[in-house]
Parts: sequence; C-alpha cells; structure tokens
Amino acid sequence: MIFRALLIVIFLLASRYSHGQSYIFNRLSIGEGLLSNHVLCVWQDKTGYLWIGTQSGLQRFDGLNFRTAMEGRVDQVLEDGSGKVWIRAGSRIGILNVHDFSVRYVAYEGSKEVYGPFKVWLRKDESGRVFLVHVGKNCQYYDKERGSFSRRNNPFSLPDSLPVIDVVPDPRLDRYWVLSRNDLGYWDKKTKRYYSRSPGESSDPILGSPLLPPAIARLHIDRKNRYWMVAGRPAGSSFFCFDGNKGKFSGDTLGMNGPDHDAPFEVYGFGSFEDSVTVAYGQNYLRARTGKSFADLRSPVSNPYGIHFNVVTSVLQDREGILWVATDNGLYYTSGTRNQYTHILFSQEKKRSVISSLLVGRQNKLWIGTWGRGAFVLSNEFNNVHVEPVAALNRLGDPAQRIMSLCEDAFGNIWAGCDLGYLARYNGGRETAVLFKPGMFESSEIRQIAADRAGRLWIGLQNGDVWTYDPALPLVEASFRKVFSFGGPVSRMVFLPGDRLWVAVSGKGILVIDAQNDRLLETIDIQKAATSDIAGLRDIMPVNDTLVLVAGEHLGAIHPKTYRANFENVHTGSLNGTIFALLKDQDQNVWLGGASGIYKFNPVTKALTKYSQQDGLLTIHNNSYVPERSAGLKSGRLAFGGNQHLVIFDPAEYKTARRPPDVTITGFQLNNRYLPVDSLLRSETILLPYTHNSFRIDFAAISFSDRERITYEYKMEGLDEAWVPLVKGGQVNYNFLPDGRYRFMVRAKNEQGDYSPAITHLNMRIRPPFWKTIWFFLLMAVFTGCVLFYFHRLRLQKLLHIEKVRNRLARDLHDDMGSTLSTINILSSIALQQKSLDAEKSKKYLDTINQSTHQMMEAMDDIVWSINPGNDSIGKMVARMKETAGSVLEPKQIDYRFETDPRVSELHLSMEARREIFLIFKEALNNIVKYAGCSLVVVGLSKKGTELMLTITDDGVGFTETQTASTVRGNGMKNMQNRAGNLKGRLTVVSEPGKGTAISLLMPIA
Repeated sequence: MIFRALLIVIFLLASRYSHGQSYIFNRLSIGEGLLSNHVLCVWQDKTGYLWIGTQSGLQRFDGLNFRTAMEGRVDQVLEDGSGKVWIRAGSRIGILNVHDFSVRYVAYEGSKEVYGPFKVWLRKDESGRVFLVHVGKNCQYYDKERGSFSRRNNPFSLPDSLPVIDVVPDPRLDRYWVLSRNDLGYWDKKTKRYYSRSPGESSDPILGSPLLPPAIARLHIDRKNRYWMVAGRPAGSSFFCFDGNKGKFSGDTLGMNGPDHDAPFEVYGFGSFEDSVTVAYGQNYLRARTGKSFADLRSPVSNPYGIHFNVVTSVLQDREGILWVATDNGLYYTSGTRNQYTHILFSQEKKRSVISSLLVGRQNKLWIGTWGRGAFVLSNEFNNVHVEPVAALNRLGDPAQRIMSLCEDAFGNIWAGCDLGYLARYNGGRETAVLFKPGMFESSEIRQIAADRAGRLWIGLQNGDVWTYDPALPLVEASFRKVFSFGGPVSRMVFLPGDRLWVAVSGKGILVIDAQNDRLLETIDIQKAATSDIAGLRDIMPVNDTLVLVAGEHLGAIHPKTYRANFENVHTGSLNGTIFALLKDQDQNVWLGGASGIYKFNPVTKALTKYSQQDGLLTIHNNSYVPERSAGLKSGRLAFGGNQHLVIFDPAEYKTARRPPDVTITGFQLNNRYLPVDSLLRSETILLPYTHNSFRIDFAAISFSDRERITYEYKMEGLDEAWVPLVKGGQVNYNFLPDGRYRFMVRAKNEQGDYSPAITHLNMRIRPPFWKTIWFFLLMAVFTGCVLFYFHRLRLQKLLHIEKVRNRLARDLHDDMGSTLSTINILSSIALQQKSLDAEKSKKYLDTINQSTHQMMEAMDDIVWSINPGNDSIGKMVARMKETAGSVLEPKQIDYRFETDPRVSELHLSMEARREIFLIFKEALNNIVKYAGCSLVVVGLSKKGTELMLTITDDGVGFTETQTASTVRGNGMKNMQNRAGNLKGRLTVVSEPGKGTAISLLMPIA
C-alpha cells in the first residue's frame, strides 16, 4: 500500500522546520460514554460492533451509542472458531452471550492459585480453538465435553518442569512456539516432540542463532513471516527480528531501541495495521514501523491531535481499516494515512500572530498574510513542503507585520493591505518591497483589495471608503481615486462575471457595483433581504449563474440577477456558529469554514457534511483552530486558515462514494427494559400487548469511518405517510401507539443522497385490548343475544302476567259479581213471577238484593284497589286494611288495634302479594265476625330479617285445633292456606277454647 504522509509545518518566529506525523488520533472517553478511561481491550464482531473492555465493565459500541454488557473489569475479548465469544475478567474466564449479555464462567486448572489479572491469558490457534496460558505454570485447552480448561485436552505435551509464559502458534511451520522463563522452544506437530535450544536438539535457525537472547518475553509473527521478539534485560527491553523468508536475523528493529525513551517502558504485544505496518505497544510505548524503521507515535501534551497515555493495552484494526488503540487515557482511533493533507501551525511562544489573509498567486504559490508576523509563502504544499517568510516585505516595519488583505496585480506584484492605512507592494522578480501610506486613507485599515478585468485595484477601507488604483501608474496619492463611501467597514469584496463587484459592508449589507462604469447597481440591505443577517457578512461565493452564497451568522443564498436573498432552508443538517469562509471545489461543492469546523455543502441536494479531526481536517480544537480564511490552489486542493492554523487538503479525497451499509437494529427497549434483539429479528412479527405500546428502537449503520456523515430516514408504516429524516442520533421513540399492525423501516443515506442497499425493517403488531378482540365481539354477540332473549322472556312473562291478571280479573268478576248478579237476577225473577207479594216478602227480597249489591260493590272496589300501582307500598295496604277493619268490626261493636313496625312502611309488594295478603286479612276478619264472639282484634305487621310477618289475634271463644277447619269455620281457613302458599309463605293458626285465636302469616320479601 502506498504510504501518504501527513505533513505538519510549525513556524517559529524567524526560523522554520518540518517533521512527519503519520497519524492523527481521535479519542473516545468518559465524556462520550465510556464507563472508564482505562481501556483494557477492544474487539470487533462479525456484525461490526466494537466491544470495549474497561476497568469498569464491558461495552458495545455501534458508532452512535454505547451499551453496557456487563460491569466489572474485562481484560480480554476474543471469538473462537465456532463463534463463541470468550472474555477474561481478571482471573475469571467466561463465555459471553452477545445477544442477552449473559456470561457463563468456565473453570480451569489452578484457578484458586491465581490472584492477579495478569496471570492468565486467552489465546487462539490457527484452527480457532481457544486455549489458556497460566503464566509461569502451563497451557490448557478447552474441553467441550467437560466444559472446562484442562491440560488433558492439549494437542501437545510439554515437560512438567517448563514454566510456560506464552504459546504462539506458527501455522507456516506447523508448530507451537513455547516461551518460558528460561528457554525458547517449540512443539513440532509432525514429530510430536518438544525442541529446546539445547545443543543438538534442533537445526532451527532461530534456536541455533547466537544472536538469540537468553530469554524471550514476547513473540509476534507478522504477515510477512517476520518474527518479532522482545527480550527482557535489567536495563530495559531489547528487540530482535528474524526474517523467516531469508532465514536470518535482520535489522528491521531500527527505531525500536531508540535513545529517546525518557521513562521506563515495557512492550506488552504487537499488532498489524494497513497490511504492512507492525505496531508495538505497552507501557510508555507505541511505535509503528513505517518504511524501514519504527516511529514513535506518542505525542507531546500540547499536541491536540496526538495520542497521550501511560499504558497501551491493546490495538485493533477494524474491517474499515481504522486503527483502535486501547489506553489508560481512553480509546484512541486513527484512519492512518488514508488522506493526504498538510497542516501548518504557528507557534505562539515568542510572538503571537493570526492568519489574516490567503492568496494563490500565478505561480501556484500560497501567500499567507498574518496579523503579527507579516507574510509567508508556501511554494510547494505537497511532498517536499517549502515555506519561508517574505523577508523584503516583512522588513518594512511594524505596519507590514499586520497584514489584513493580499492581492496580485497584472504585473505579478503582490499587494498587502495593512494596518493604519499602509499599502505594501512586493516585486517577486526583484525581491523588493515598498511601503506607502496615502494620506487620504486617514489611517484607516485596508480590509480588502481586489483586481478587476482592466487590472485596476479596488481597495476597501475600515471607514467604508472604496478607492481605485491603476498599478501601471506611479505609487503616489494622485493615482488613487475615491469612488464610493459606504459608511461602514468593508468586510469582503468579490468580483462576479460581467465585472460586477459585490461589496459586503458591515451594518449595511451588499452593494453591487458596475466596475467598468464605477456605478452602483443595487443595494441589498436589511429591508430588501428582510433579515439582519445580510448586515454581518464575512464572505461571498458565486456558485453559478443563479446562485451566490453568502456567509455570516447563517448561510444565505442570493440570486445574482434578481438580487432576492434567502437565509431560510438553504441547507439540510445542523450548522452552528458563524461562517467565515466559502470556497468552491472542482465538483461545484462549496466548502464552509466556520466556528464549528469545516463543512461541505452540495448546492443541488442542499446536503451539509461536517468534517473533523477524524478526517484529518484539524479545524476546531480551541480558538486557535477556527478556519476564517480560504483559498483554492490550481491543483484543486483547498486551503483554510485562521488564527494560528492552516490546513490544505484535496476535496476529491473526501467524496463519500461508498454507499452506507445496511442499518442494523441495535436495541429494542420496551418500558425502559431492553429485549434481546436477535430473538426479535428471528420472529416474523413482534407481538406487543396494548398495555406495552411505548417503546424505543435503536439502530445504526455501523461504519466508524463515516459515522458523522451518515444520516437516517425512517418510516412506521401504519402511522407515517412519508419518510422522516433523522439527522443525529440512532433511536426513535414511540409512545402509546394504537393497536394494529405496523412495519418499522429505516435506511441510511450518505451526503450524495445514496441510500443503503437494503431497507431494514421490523414487523410489529400491537395486540388490541380485550374489548377489540374477535372473541370479545363473539362474546358480546352471545351476551347481546342472551340479553335480547332475556328481554324477550320478560316481555313474554309480562304478557303472560297481563293475561294472568286478565284471567284473574275475569275469574274474580265471574266469581264475585257473576254469582251476585245471578242472585239478584233470580230474586228479581221470583219477585216478578209472584202475582202478589206481601210487604214482608218484598222487604226480604229487597234486603237480599241490597246485600248482594253491597257485596258486589265491595268486591269491585277490592279488585280496583289491588290493580292500582299506587297502592304497592305496605303503608297504602295498611291504610286499606284499617278502612276494611273499620267497616267490618265497628258495626259489630268490636274494638281493633294495628301495631305496625316502622321499617315495613316503605316496603313495596307486588300486586299479587298485596292482593293475597289483603284477602287473607279480610277472610280472617270475616271469620272473627262470624265465629269469634270477641271484643278486641289486634293486627300486627313486622319485619324479621328478609321476611314479613302478619299477625291477627282476637280474644274470642276460640276453638279446639283438632277440629277440622271446615267443621269450625267453613272453607275460609282452606282459602287462607292456599293464598299463603301462593305467597310462598307459612300460615299458622293457634287457638284454644276460651282464649281466643291467633293467625300468623310469615312470607319472604321479594
């Protein structure tokens, strides 16, 4: 792979030097979500997740979010050939379920003797089998049948006296290298024998070489068949490299044993990067082999884009080629030398300065104007960087040290607008410079200089004046002509096609000038633009015939013909802070430099992409890295500078040509509890009860190189009609979704509008509440049918009841009045048939008719009273009973008394019950009048529990209970018993000769 170097040029006051720096590092720490800054290991699974073991626990990282898998120290994570994920947590070994984060710990021989975290190590051979190295003891392979590590399962046999430190498989030679405290040997698979370096045992060139040190602490075999060895010595570690292809020790360790170590170091291990780079790491040690030697990757504390640590515990190159470095100061990562860029940083140790202007001359030199140190020129920004101060210009004095603007005229002279109204001219051919201060500038700072097509220079001042000068004329005051005075600082001047000069004036807006005729064409002020953003512009960039972009507090767009300005919805995405510089690349993309970094804007799609330290564009670390000025080189490379920092890069290398990967569902949280995603994805439809209809879906297009430039769109079919953009984050919350079937879909999109190959989806069904289910509807149908049937039965019962009442009324009318009317009819007929009646017989007939008529009227009155619903209460019944008692007993001179329990007054009885009770009472009174011969009758009504009790007592002659009722009192007693049966009650009669009679009715209250 071709190596490209990142070039950093740091300027000191009057001297310069440059040095190579291959990697720019980025850092993840507690602030980004790590459990601890002390990272112990890092591993990537097949899905692309990073698993990060720290002092405080194990986390899974998808590029957007961290999710804690387990708490407590985790030192190692690796996967065996069968897909099992193994972890080492201190001295414990376990198998991790990556789906539900459960751990099953595995026993090994001698586990009770291990007390520290560095006494056991997990290793994997070429077949994917996992084995354990008990440092200073032995090696143990995993036994699947026993579920534990054991020496009995080892594929080799080592001497029991051999204190094993490490075992390194060597598949090329079909052997295992065994490192011990006092020896280096190997187990040969073919001969099934262990060979040490004892004389005569082996002809291996490594063991037989006199260059082999007595004891080897670390051994690493890289992809080029080189054996890297670390030997421990009292004064420190030393390094050796054996070239397996050449069969001899080589000098490839150049740079590993350098004299620049200012602290004790120890190498823990090796790793590979970019197919050809060997990385060695450990305590106070991180070096990578670039070219023919190792380079120290540690950085000074003041370096904001370097790596700072005391210990490196692990390195990993992921599937995108990113190098991850686990340290005690967080997890660092770098893209290596993927892109080619140049960084220039001005040191502030002796004299402070800021980059104030950039200019690309005709000879493709980058001129750098500074406020504080004068001018510098970069003659070659690539490969062999050559930067030097413009001595002739910088010697002109303090005003020439404070440059605000640079411009090149038609003769190749460089003009510098300086402080206090000074104007400097530099002739590159003669390397001479002159400084001139026009008095009419009134010591106002020269903010802008621009050249029109005729070669004239347009000069904008701090006080708002605009002057013109023809470089062909002498540099005297008479050669300058004032053309405009805008009354505000000129912040930017840019020529558009047609020699139209656009001038941005602070507090005013944009003034459009016809440079050929020195005429003002248009004023785009606050009133015309309808926003105050137009009054604080920092840069102007023509994009095409219909679009001019302007930069300030916000990004704006102006039509160059209609001068209509728009600062709303110019771009998608988030753009924070002031925008200082605009620059167009060869692909018509516009690059923005601002307070929050460097962005790329696509005018067609309106897509806005942010680039950061991860991409090699060191723009924002503190206020020394704000890109405020820009210039485009003829090679197509772009330069952004500001304060003490300048970056030059090729925009073509930052095309996101790769389609984003498919989105992975990383989590499903239901009621703040994560559900196993793998089981959810295996099911065709996720079923949720209606009481658990609030959930969160986590997702990510797992790409660590493009994670800041990937956006997402999601849609919940059944809820959303269109795709919903999601610029930041990788999670969507849904609360209180109604029941139904849903399909959650999500896709990733890069800055060019390319979507991920497939749409990731989840089918979900929220079960309806029980009152919306089919069985409930069926149950309700059955219930409704039952209710209808019940009401139908009630209707039938009511009709039958009415029919029964009608029949009863008919029967009563027939029985009570029919017989009476028949009697009256008979007596009337007899009276009519008698030819002559004496007065006595006539009176007898009339008395009988009168009595029958009275009885008929009473019967009719009883019938009417019984069917009247207003008489349903017992109170009304008692009143009727008193009225009847008065009409029956008072003519016979019999006293009576009613004793009524107040609780029964408001009770309601049915018509039948009321009628039956009243008829029993009336029959009892008739019997008393006929047979009792009493002087007092007592009627009582009371409530006993759920029963009603009616008592009727008299003080009459009484009778013997053994006599039949028909003998004593006719059919009355029999009728009373029948009526009590109709009431489902009990009628008792207690009587004794000479002591009266007591009748009691006990009936249930409905």
